[in-house]
Amino acid sequence: MAPEWRLIDTGPCSASYNMALDEAIVEAVRKKLSPPTLRFYQWSVPAVSIGYFQKISEINIDYCNRMGYPIIRRPTGGRAILHDSELTYSFSVRTDIAPFTGRLFDNYMAISKAIISGLSALGLDAVISYSKKRDARHKSPSCFESISYGEISINGQKFVGSAQRHYADCILQQGSILLDLNIKEQCKALNLNIDENPGGIGAIAKYNGKITINNLQNSLSMAFPNAFGIKLSMERPTQFELNLAQELEKEKYSTHEWNFRR
Repeated sequence: MAPEWRLIDTGPCSASYNMALDEAIVEAVRKKLSPPTLRFYQWSVPAVSIGYFQKISEINIDYCNRMGYPIIRRPTGGRAILHDSELTYSFSVRTDIAPFTGRLFDNYMAISKAIISGLSALGLDAVISYSKKRDARHKSPSCFESISYGEISINGQKFVGSAQRHYADCILQQGSILLDLNIKEQCKALNLNIDENPGGIGAIAKYNGKITINNLQNSLSMAFPNAFGIKLSMERPTQFELNLAQELEKEKYSTHEWNFRR
């Protein structure tokens, strides 16, 4: 019998709750209270998330405040993104579960292959990068301004941005799949020069404007079981996860101390 993993779809939530629930889920997975979990979600209002190690000074804070974009620090690494017209996902899995028992690059690639299988089923000619070196744009504050190992692009434009956090016994990966893109807003919020390189960021709408969030979710929901030989069951967060998410949102992800800590 195939192992049973879990799928959670929470729809649009606040920036602080999105991050809090992702951390609550990975904690439950670490404690073996929950199985490996794929979560889909969106953002109730456009918001900027920044990487765990990223400096807040890299973001245009004044502009984000004027536009009402919340700024949230993720539990994962990577760099910033303005979340708007996208499907966001998180994936939590223990590192004693195959195929996630190996190296960082192998784990990242396994997830990327599952995602690209779902994208290919929608007719998107996406490819995975096998380069372990970042390109010349690596100093940009934007998550989408470089393509490195295991990341996904179409015609050289990155439209899936992902970041991980590694625990001793677990992996949390968070990622954004851009359906559409307002390049001017991305550049303003993230202090990018639109005249220098708006071309490194792409979106699905450029290649197929008929693909919806539901299309993406359905395709990825079928791709993960095929990729990992598991059964994926739709469930809701457990009471443990809901209680912990509420606590984390209040005491961590809603605080200036956490979000502006660097």
